[in-house]
Amino acid sequence: MAWLENAVLAVGLIVVLAVYLHYVWRTRDVRGVLMFWLRRLALTPAEFKLQRAGIVVLFAGIVLRYVNMMQLI
Repeated sequence: MAWLENAVLAVGLIVVLAVYLHYVWRTRDVRGVLMFWLRRLALTPAEFKLQRAGIVVLFAGIVLRYVNMMQLI
């Protein structure tokens, strides 16, 4: 079960990082990614959907980690 949670977390992180790298490649705006709390990112709809999907996968990995820690499965 530990390999599954690590794999899910890694996939989620890779998806989110790939979206940010694509954004930087498209706009050359590194500062927008580094200062994400200012909401300067102008993501395309596809980038936005992939970012949200990556965040959902990361959240699923976190839930798996907690479930595994509590020995519910």
